[in-house]
Amino acid sequence: MSNSGITRLIVHPNDYPWGKVGKDSLAGRLTKNASEPGFEFKPDQPYAELWMGTHPTNPASLYSSPSTLLSKHLESHPEQLGSSGSKFNPPFTGKKGSGTEGQTEGHVPFLFKVLTCKQALPLQIHPNKELAKKLHEEDPEKYPDINHKPEIAVCLSPSFLGFASFRPYNQIISFLTKTPEIANLSGDIKNKIDQFAKNPTGDVLREVWEGFLRLSDDESVVKHYTERVLKEGVEAFKDFSGEGFSNREKENLIKAVKLSKEYYHGDGGLFSTLFFLNLVELKKDEGIYVGADGPHAWLEGEIVELMAISDNVLNVGFTPDEDKDDPSLVSQTVTCQSKTPTELKLISQVFSKSQKGQSKVYKVPFEEFSILKISNDDILKPFDGPAIAIVLSGTWDISGEKAEEGSCWFVGAGKEVDFERKEGSEDAQVWIAFYDADAEKDEVGEK
Repeated sequence: MSNSGITRLIVHPNDYPWGKVGKDSLAGRLTKNASEPGFEFKPDQPYAELWMGTHPTNPASLYSSPSTLLSKHLESHPEQLGSSGSKFNPPFTGKKGSGTEGQTEGHVPFLFKVLTCKQALPLQIHPNKELAKKLHEEDPEKYPDINHKPEIAVCLSPSFLGFASFRPYNQIISFLTKTPEIANLSGDIKNKIDQFAKNPTGDVLREVWEGFLRLSDDESVVKHYTERVLKEGVEAFKDFSGEGFSNREKENLIKAVKLSKEYYHGDGGLFSTLFFLNLVELKKDEGIYVGADGPHAWLEGEIVELMAISDNVLNVGFTPDEDKDDPSLVSQTVTCQSKTPTELKLISQVFSKSQKGQSKVYKVPFEEFSILKISNDDILKPFDGPAIAIVLSGTWDISGEKAEEGSCWFVGAGKEVDFERKEGSEDAQVWIAFYDADAEKDEVGEK
């Protein structure tokens, strides 16, 4: 930790195949200063995410001492975690095979990412704490922690497209009753659809959705639907009207079908998302939240993503059959509560701990974390918990430390931080994930 109260970190990307490739990927471009000097950038490799946090799957270390994990530093200096250190127990057991051995202490309560995708991520849901504990006991290698994983996403690119949370039930019924290809599905699925149309409850929807999740990654009915929609265009949805079916939303439905054909032609995940989940379009700086039991599948664009510290995931679509998890596990997790895209969107405002009014904070409905964006010179009053900052663009002076694009910084509890944007840094921005129980609740949410 420098005298300024901040310390530079080394963080690393993940190379999942759905990430954008080489310099097309923001996560990839940021590695120049985010990762260690001499990091080998591969122009033909996908760079899906840049992880910033203490999770043992891909943990940050100190730039001044690359062999020292941030978690080990915080284990020796717990005061830098502030109130979060006593409020949140680290969700790591150290169980053999989990990858968390020797890394059970010294954790920030969140995991911060820059994510960039050119195709759909797997349709996924994260287990709640009870199920996470059970899965971890059974398979610690696959489920390395015992935490839940509520999360938020804020758009960095001009636009971002993703599926999130269940649509209002009347929209789901429109898809299930006005899509001719449904007639070619099994009698069991059609019977459950009839039950849901007559009695649209979460319990019945869970059974219907589970039936769709059991479709394979090579379904002729999905291929037929795909070809028809791409041939007919918005006319394919001419019988769909009302909320959720504006012309713009119908164009986005077609875009989702097109992306699905390009990368996952015939995958049943297309039906499990398109018919059931909101297809949310975000513009730059707009954000949404996904609850701990919320299914989601990001499609295209760049975001900062912030979540409770966990790497547990159940994948049930847009992925090969052999990699899919048991749909019944997923049905145990979801509540099937419906939301509209408007209800999922995050409210932002100038942060009261910003002394120059250049920091915009997002109100987050989860206790483990908050997020803010700094766009010009500012001074932030101290948080009572930890923070991690990433310079997404421009060159800055952060409390006397030169901070170039991609550099990542840890800020300990109780430290005032001064941000000065250097000349010539157009559209400069710093994003900060943090925990602060002292902040105004109407600005950051309940903590």
